[in-house]
Order: sequence, then structure tokens, then C-alpha cells
Amino acid sequence: MVNTLADVMNMIKTAEMARKKEVIVSPASKLIQRILRIFQAHAYIGEFERYDDGRKGKFRIALLGKINECKALLRLNYKVSQFDTLERKLLPAPGLGLIIISTNQGIMTTREAKEKNVGGIALCYIY
Repeated sequence: MVNTLADVMNMIKTAEMARKKEVIVSPASKLIQRILRIFQAHAYIGEFERYDDGRKGKFRIALLGKINECKALLRLNYKVSQFDTLERKLLPAPGLGLIIISTNQGIMTTREAKEKNVGGIALCYIY
């Protein structure tokens, strides 16, 4: 079984560590596109675009040099009451970084999920 989200997170992190200005990741999927939009909205990455290579597609992502760590998580289910514990375990400080979860109302951060009072499956984190 291949975890494409983990591969994308690893490509982004290694490109950041090598101080690259952009990285090309594949395959392009709707899940990865939604996660990249959240990263872009919180200013972790710059512009990104999808282009077709005749196969599964790729994303070209402009890097800003603001990512210290980004990893995919085992897809475990969490309730709203467990989000604080999850943030303490994964993030270096309160309010620093994001945890992305998949809920029945779409893909969002844990902060947005707390406001809507929905639990979900943890996908990845970034800081």
C-alpha cells in the first residue's frame, strides 16, 4: 500500500531543507490539492499549480522557506475533545502549526473543526 500524502509531505520537507524555491510533486489528487490550499491560506507555501503530464498529473509548488516539519499521520479517528491532546503531542507550542483533518464536512484544520464541533480523521501536520 502506497501513501501518496506521506510521499508529498516528504518531498516538500526535503525541498525546504535543501532551500529550493519550488518543488514538483506527483501524483496530483483532489485530497492533496485541498491540503495545499490550506497550507497556502496559512502562508506556509506560495502559489501552486496543477499541470498534466499525460499520466496522473503533477503540482508545482512555490516554497517560502517557512516549513520546519510536515508529516503525514496514520489515519486515526479523533473526537473534538481529543484535539487538544493531539496538538500538544504533535506541535511544538500552542498556536504554532496546523493539524489537518478530514471530516464529514470536508478537509479542515483542527481549529475550524472545533468551531463546527466535528471530529474526524487526522491526515497530516505542519509547522
